[in-house]
This record gives sequence, C-alpha cells and structure tokens, in this order.
Amino acid sequence: MSSASSHHYIYVGKPAYIKELSQEVGSVSGIYNDLLLSPNLVKTAAFALDIWADVVISPFESISQAANLLKSAGVYWYFHPIENVRRGKLIQEQLRSLPSLESTFPLKKPLPPIGCYTLLDRHTLAYSNKRLKKWPSGHCYFIEDKVNPPNRAYLKLWEALTILDKIPQPNQTAFDLGASPGGWTYVMQALGTKVTAVDKAPLDKKIANLPNVSFLNQSAFALDPTQLDTPIDWLLSDVACYPERLYELVLKWIEAKAAKSMILTIKLQGETDFAMLDKFKALPNARVLHLFNNKHEVTFFYPATDALLLPSL
Repeated sequence: MSSASSHHYIYVGKPAYIKELSQEVGSVSGIYNDLLLSPNLVKTAAFALDIWADVVISPFESISQAANLLKSAGVYWYFHPIENVRRGKLIQEQLRSLPSLESTFPLKKPLPPIGCYTLLDRHTLAYSNKRLKKWPSGHCYFIEDKVNPPNRAYLKLWEALTILDKIPQPNQTAFDLGASPGGWTYVMQALGTKVTAVDKAPLDKKIANLPNVSFLNQSAFALDPTQLDTPIDWLLSDVACYPERLYELVLKWIEAKAAKSMILTIKLQGETDFAMLDKFKALPNARVLHLFNNKHEVTFFYPATDALLLPSL
C-alpha cells in the first residue's frame, strides 16, 4: 500500500461553479463531480466551499481496511460522496457517529474537528483532517428561523459571521446598505446591534418596527462615510449592483476608515469577471469566499480574521 500526504489538495465546489473553481486553482489533476484534485494550494480560491490540505490517497482492499486507515488518522469523519456511494457509506458505518451538523446561530458550542474522505474509485480512498471550513466540505446547515426574517438572505449572514468567527455584540453599530426587505438587519438586531438600514425601498414592517433599527430612505451609494463622527462597527451589504460599483464603494469606506468590519456580497452577473474579483482579492487583509448559501455571488470580508487567512493550511 502506498500513500502520499504532502502534495495533494482537494477543493470542494458547487457543481454549477466547477469551471470557475478550476480556473482559480489552475493545475487540476482530476475532477470528480464537485471535487477538484490539485498539486497546488491556492488559498485565494474564492469558489472553494472547502479546501482539504495534505490529502492522503491510499489504495485499500476491504471496507475494514479503509475504516482502520481513517480511525488511525482522526476521530470524526464525514463521507463526501462522488461515486461508489454504497461502499463509502459502509465505511462510515464502521466509524464513530458524527455529532449533529445542523447548527444554531450563534453556535452554542464549536463543532469538533471533522475530517473528510471520499472514494476516487472502488479501491482508492482520499482523506484529510486538515480543512478550511468548520462544516465538513463547507456544507453549512442551520436550524432555520422560519418566523421572523422577511426572506432567506439572513442565512448568508449567519454563515459569514460564523466563518469569520466574530459575532456582533450588543450596543455595537451597523449600517446595512441596500437593506430592504431587512434579512440582514434582522440578524444584527437580534444580536443586540444598533442597525441603520439604508435603502430606497422600505423595510418589511415587522423589521422596521424592531427596537434599535433606524431607516435611511436613500441610495446605499449616496452615503458619505467621511461624514460619520466615529467609525461604525459593521458595514454590511447584500445590495444588487455591478461588482465595479461595489468595489468603488468598498474603496471609499476603507479610505475613510469608517467601518471596523465589512461583510458585503459581490453579485456576479453573466460570465464571472475574474479581473474584477482579483481587485477585491488584492485589497490588503481582505478575503473573498463563495458561501454555501451564496448563489451566483461571493462574499467579501474586510479585514479578514485569522480564521479566514488560513494559517493552518
């Protein structure tokens, strides 16, 4: 039996964006449904839902042999199916049961380290217990709030804040640009943050009437950050606009030093403009990631916390 653990990386993407992920990664030695195998570590790959580092690729003969390989390398393992699904599940049955992966927000307790494995073919196991995301393969599942938020956009912000590993605190301040109908405003208000929602369209009434929510009826792009008396704690935006316009807004707020933390959605339209994405990526101490709850969009973080700068990979 042979194995290699230092020159293989697996990138997990969404099937719809494997082309984009392949372009970011560059050298790809294999594509297996939603997984890319590569000799390159590209930490800035925005379309990676998860990155498995130091991937071990091992031939095996029996289910027990594969299970023992995993047991010797870690405690918890998540099967990422691409083919030979029944065989992979039989291996899973011989491993320790996983804790529940459906999470509350904020997380009541962190998930334990969970490794991921897959079967490249009937007798080839690929696995890693050194990964980017808290959730296995970046597949993020929350216990949803189906009563209070006006739309499902709140899930993006829940995921972003959890990945950032930084939760807004009571009495902090936030601007939610392009806030209507108020999904992101709902998230911040529920955490005790004082939110100013900015939009030409009105908020959902039940959000507008919440304590600590104020409303500015104007364009998100008309707001001048240099006019703020003190920096706000959070600048948020899920506004639909061209990436070029959002980039100009980001530069304006960074230059004014008017927000301590930013989370903004970059809406992609038509063919992905990688030149534009590279401009966002090139901003010092920034990070761009495709979230599990993103559609044809990516999320911009500034400044990136240690959790996003991938020191362990």
